Amino acid sequence: MTMRTLTAVALMMSCVMCGCAPAAGTTQAGAPASRNSVLTQAQLSATNSEVLYDAINKLHPDWLTSRGPSSMTDSSPTMVDVFMNGTMLGRADYLRDMRVIDVSEVRYWNAGQAAARFGMGHPRGVIEVTRK
Repeated sequence: MTMRTLTAVALMMSCVMCGCAPAAGTTQAGAPASRNSVLTQAQLSATNSEVLYDAINKLHPDWLTSRGPSSMTDSSPTMVDVFMNGTMLGRADYLRDMRVIDVSEVRYWNAGQAAARFGMGHPRGVIEVTRK
């Protein structure tokens, strides 16, 4: 290891040991991580969109972005999966058939969180919709 690498490792270790690193469940800014992954009915309504897909696209377009192939053997781009009240509906296109006024909350689960909550097979994560 070079002196520069050793210095960087020592600095990271001292930050972890002294508590400089963000607490679990928080972002670098210290805000709860879940705030970045939940859209409330009020936030969705404030977009003045009738269709849920459009509202999410205005607030968090990154949730809907295809991220290319999910593996080397499958070259088709993968989209986020959509669940509603615990039931898988399909891909993000299902959000085009939902009205904002019928939804109480939308939550994004990244691939790791989605695997823990919904099982394996969601490489681009899950958008979970809770209806009123």
